[in-house]
Amino acid sequence: MKAIARLIQKGKTLKEQVYAYLKDEIIVGNLKPGERLIEGKIAEELHISRSPIREAIRMLEKDGLLHVHPSGGVNVVKPSINDFRLLYECRVEMEPLAAFYAAKRRTEEQLEQIQLNLEQMAARSSQANKKMIHEINVNFHESIVKASGNPFLISLITQFRGINSFYRQSILDENPHHMNHALHEHQIIYEFILNQDSNKAHEWMKKHIENDFQIFMKQSHITAGESDE
Repeated sequence: MKAIARLIQKGKTLKEQVYAYLKDEIIVGNLKPGERLIEGKIAEELHISRSPIREAIRMLEKDGLLHVHPSGGVNVVKPSINDFRLLYECRVEMEPLAAFYAAKRRTEEQLEQIQLNLEQMAARSSQANKKMIHEINVNFHESIVKASGNPFLISLITQFRGINSFYRQSILDENPHHMNHALHEHQIIYEFILNQDSNKAHEWMKKHIENDFQIFMKQSHITAGESDE
């Protein structure tokens, strides 16, 4: 890691900026799964005190990106194949439900946000910047979840945001052009939300997540039909 001038930003606390920086480092792979974080080393490299780093670490632990040991050690989470399989079981039920209610309840402002995310994805899907592509993809899905208007569903889906970041990034790492296929499915989902066709929005979000999972399992040399050990 390098000292970063962008930690000095108006309108954001230092802990928020350290949080954003460390999160980016994890998602793009500069901090590897299982790697240990040392507060003193980070403080020295970023030229800041340890206090905002500790606060950022707590936020990242809550996101599911860091594991803080009882002894005080901190490591980047290293998800297993089974973790991703269990994540899929949640996503394939919850996100289609969010799409169903987004089609019913979305406001015009929320619809515009979903469309904006889709347009950004179309404009940048061919770029090699994995971090940017990842963020656009996350924003599209989260804008639909928010449009569901169900705070309990939003809270549940937000809880597995961390491992979901590893999951999405692993697909992009192995198949950078996957976003072109995902973009097509996102466009279909958007159209059904636009037309307030809840059943089709649910159906296509489910297909989208199933397709993502099949791609991930093939990349991992594991078939989705295998039984859990």
